[in-house]
Amino acid sequence: MPAQRPLKAAVIGLGVGAHQARALAAHPGAELVWLCDLDNQKLATLGSELPQARQTTHDDAVLTDPSVDLVCIASYDAAHHRQIITALEHGKQVYVEKPMCLTTAEAQSIRRALSAHPNLQLSSNLVLRTCPLFSKVRSAVQAHDIGALYHLDADYLWGRKEKLTSGWRAAADNYSIIHGAAVHMVDLVLWITGMRPTTVRALGSRITVADSAQRHNDFAVLLLGFEHHMTAKIAAHGGCIHPHFHTLKVFGTQATFLHDSSGTHWVDSADPSQPPRPEHADYPAKQHRSRALTSFVEALLSGNGTPLVPQEDVFAAMSVCLAAEQAAATGETLTIDYL
Repeated sequence: MPAQRPLKAAVIGLGVGAHQARALAAHPGAELVWLCDLDNQKLATLGSELPQARQTTHDDAVLTDPSVDLVCIASYDAAHHRQIITALEHGKQVYVEKPMCLTTAEAQSIRRALSAHPNLQLSSNLVLRTCPLFSKVRSAVQAHDIGALYHLDADYLWGRKEKLTSGWRAAADNYSIIHGAAVHMVDLVLWITGMRPTTVRALGSRITVADSAQRHNDFAVLLLGFEHHMTAKIAAHGGCIHPHFHTLKVFGTQATFLHDSSGTHWVDSADPSQPPRPEHADYPAKQHRSRALTSFVEALLSGNGTPLVPQEDVFAAMSVCLAAEQAAATGETLTIDYL
């Protein structure tokens, strides 16, 4: 049944979570009731902007509050699993920053918890789906406007070495550039194609952070195999010398789509005298990113809607990333077991 009152919502982690808190506070179907962060200064700063929400540095106060309907988890990666499980055990809908978790065992336990509480749902902050440019590419692919797909090339150019060499990522026991960055491009490729890869091979390195405290790879490249011989290459460049950007190339039998820092266009002919068609759909369109969360709120309120990032798609992207992490460690081509 559709909700008869606004969803009472809480946010844990006020980095990215600060944007989520603002989106919830502005949504007519939600009531922001808690802000939680380990940093008192972050709490005080956002709390002065959003005074309707109570403040705490203890996540249990939020996760066990019986009045809370929805918890947005934007804490450090290693905390996600525990916070998700606790939220579900206390009857809360969950919206979680990527990655959902860090290991297959954690993902399986989240799946079991959701199965034990079929009235609860989970979504994730996979925000590239909100970008009008990528939505337009998806529509063209789904309509077969570029013919039969045979390859996609997607790079996450993070260009933020400082985030890897200081702060919580440098101190983390098991930070993953695949879970933290490549996951966005994995989800984008699965969403655009409407297909799931069957195999993955992966390589990684830590060349750009070799002189730092970061002990884990800052770069990873994934080769995904699909049915009917289609492929995709996905790379995550944590410490690259490049502004933050998401490149995408889509190759079909009738057309090619190209998006990189030099421009965005469609190529409809192999004839060099035929110019490419420029594409002007909005990118990066950060102003739309809250739609990943608000669509989840609206689906919960309606009782039968589908959010922009459905639960099954979160598990699919996580399945690919977990298999890729294992493939990078073993050097093997692995079959992807979907959770």
